[in-house]
Amino acid sequence: MTTKTKIPPIIQLGAVLLSLTAFAVGFWHTHLGLKEMRPFESDYGSLAIASIILLLLLICYFFAVSGRNGRKTGLYIYLVCACFFIVFNLNFFYPSYLGRQLVKEEAIALNDTLQSFTHRINMIDNTGTVSNVSKLYNLKEQILDEVRGQAGFGPRATDYLNQFNTITGGTLKRNLVIGQTQEERERIAERYKDLLNAEIRNYVIQRVAGGNVANADKLYNGIQELEIINENYSPQLKEIIADDSHVLLESVKTHPQINTLQKLVTSLDDATIKINEASGKDIFPKLEEAKTRNLGRIAHTLSSIWQRLGHIDTWAMILLCLFIDLLVPLAIYTLIRKKEDDENDESLTLTERLFGKERNFNKRY
Repeated sequence: MTTKTKIPPIIQLGAVLLSLTAFAVGFWHTHLGLKEMRPFESDYGSLAIASIILLLLLICYFFAVSGRNGRKTGLYIYLVCACFFIVFNLNFFYPSYLGRQLVKEEAIALNDTLQSFTHRINMIDNTGTVSNVSKLYNLKEQILDEVRGQAGFGPRATDYLNQFNTITGGTLKRNLVIGQTQEERERIAERYKDLLNAEIRNYVIQRVAGGNVANADKLYNGIQELEIINENYSPQLKEIIADDSHVLLESVKTHPQINTLQKLVTSLDDATIKINEASGKDIFPKLEEAKTRNLGRIAHTLSSIWQRLGHIDTWAMILLCLFIDLLVPLAIYTLIRKKEDDENDESLTLTERLFGKERNFNKRY
C-alpha cells in the first residue's frame, strides 16, 4: 500500500533558508580567506571570486535538488564548488582561531633551535675545541659582572679569570686595583672586556682555524653573534610564549612579535652562514623565514594543517568547515531532492517543490 505524505511549507522554507544561510556563511568566509591574495590587485577582488563560486554553486545545487536533467552533473559541480569553499573558509577560520597558538608554537620551536645551535658549536671540529668558546664567553660575562658589581675585581672575579686562562693558555693577570667607586669599576670592566675578547679571538685563530686568519674572523664573528643572539632573544621568546593575546590576521605584517621571530631567524642565518663557511661544513641549516610571517596565506594554512593533523584544535576547524560547507547542504539535498519515482511529475517546478507544493514520500506497508 502506498500513501502520500506532505512536507509542511514551513519545513520546506526552513530547509531552503538553512541551505542559503550555509552558502552565505561560506561565501563571506571565502571572501575573507581570499583577501590576502588580493585578486585583480583590488581589495574587492576576493568578493568577485567568492561571488563567482557562490553563483555556480547555487545553480548546480538547485539543479541537483530539482531532479531534472543534469541532476548528477549539477551535484558533482556543486561538490567541487563546496571544496573551494572548504579550502578558503579554512584559510580564514584556522589562522584566525589558532593564530596565537601558532605563534607560540613557533616561538617554542625557535627557542629550542637557538639553544640547539648554541650547543652544536662543538661540531665545528673533530677535537671539540670550539665547545670551549661558549665557556669562554660565559666566563667573560661572569668576570665583567663581578668587576662591575660591589665586589669589584675581588676573589671571585680572580677565580673566573684563572678558569679563563686555563682554557686559553693565556696569562692575563687580575687587576691590582679592586675599584673603590662605580666609575672606577666600569673603567676596569671596559679594559678587561677588550683584553678578554682579544684572547678569545686569538684562541679561535690558533686552536680552531689552524692559524687561518680569514676563516678565524668569520668563525669568531659568527660564534660571537650567536652568543649575542642567544642573550638578546631568549627573554623575548619567553615573553611571546607566555602571551595569550589574540593575533589579528590584519596585523600579521606589522605584528611586533611576528617581526621579532623574523628578525631572530634572519640573525641566526647571518651568524650560522659565517660559521658554516669558516668550518667548511653545513653544520647549521638555513631557516630563511619565520613561518607565522605567512599566517593567513593558503600555502601556510594547508602546510600547517598537515603538520598539525594530530591536534584536536586542527580537526575542530576542519570539521567546522565541512559541516557548514558540505554536510548541511548535502543533508538538505538528501531530504528535499526529487526521487526517481517523481521523474514523470513535470507539473512540479523547482520553486513549487521548495515552497509549498505537495511532496510525496512513498511508504510501503
